[in-house]
Amino acid sequence: MSDFKYQHGRLSYLKKSTGEERGREDWQLTRNRDGSVTMRCLAMTDKSQFVRDVVYTRGKEGYPMDAFMRLQVGNRFIGAGYFRVEADKLIAVTDSAETGHIVQTLSIPTDFFSIVTHAVMLDGWAIFNYDRACVGEQHRIVYSTATRWNGSDGPLGRLGTIRLNLVGEEEVSVPAGTFKATHFTLDSGDPKALPAHLWVAGEDKILLRCDWEEMDREYVLTSWQTEMR
Repeated sequence: MSDFKYQHGRLSYLKKSTGEERGREDWQLTRNRDGSVTMRCLAMTDKSQFVRDVVYTRGKEGYPMDAFMRLQVGNRFIGAGYFRVEADKLIAVTDSAETGHIVQTLSIPTDFFSIVTHAVMLDGWAIFNYDRACVGEQHRIVYSTATRWNGSDGPLGRLGTIRLNLVGEEEVSVPAGTFKATHFTLDSGDPKALPAHLWVAGEDKILLRCDWEEMDREYVLTSWQTEMR
């Protein structure tokens, strides 16, 4: 039986050009005794008044098991959804102000697949989808829980493609400390789009920094604590 590992911290949302804080994301991660890992994210923005709750569990090899999310903007409920993976199927149950109650059953790949919840901390988990035996750019099928670039709708979503590219191993300093990190790029699959640069650390791929210059966005880890039980 594996040890139970608990981690928690905060990610700061910044406007890259000015350094102004736009919001923040508090996260908790448990590495369960069966090897599965659950991350909980609560994201809050200031001017746009997003409040996004996400709970996402993956197996020990990185493949998703289930996820729940709820999105509120200001005083408006946008939607909530539950997503469960069963072999080569994704079952999505969503309720939203725009689309009502919908149940989807979609065929998905059984080797590499992710659910994009638009919690920024979980973007670091995309590296689990990178096959290090095959260098260079790699395309991956994902289910995105929003159709807008900033994740302001949903959670009824659609299957799409992202591009991943491993840049290399680097040392990165953020307010939470200095860490050995894996640097990779990620984008929506549009060849005209500029990719976001992400740096992750440790076996749980904790996101240290995300630089999305095209949208004038930067995200940096301001705290990270670990407990073993």
